[in-house]
Amino acid sequence: MTYGIDAKRTGTEIKIRRIRSRITQKVLAEVLGVSQTHLSNVENGRTMLGLEGLLKVKRYLGCTLDDLLDPEMSSATKETGKKVKRYKLVPYEE
Repeated sequence: MTYGIDAKRTGTEIKIRRIRSRITQKVLAEVLGVSQTHLSNVENGRTMLGLEGLLKVKRYLGCTLDDLLDPEMSSATKETGKKVKRYKLVPYEE
């Protein structure tokens, strides 16, 4: 099992959602405050947006970070209707 963000998969998901929403690269790049070239590099997995950029994308495209960062897990959860267990980290006190 690998951990981390797959830039190629995330970029592809951004591109798919952008196209489905009929938004041009130019328009999304302006919303994000980046160049169209940079957005193209993101969509092709050559670079990654920072957290602030990902949050802007999520708000503009009306999706969740899970939808962008882990689309397979997000869609599987939606299809089965099962909730993913989430754990809250708390400080350990002796």
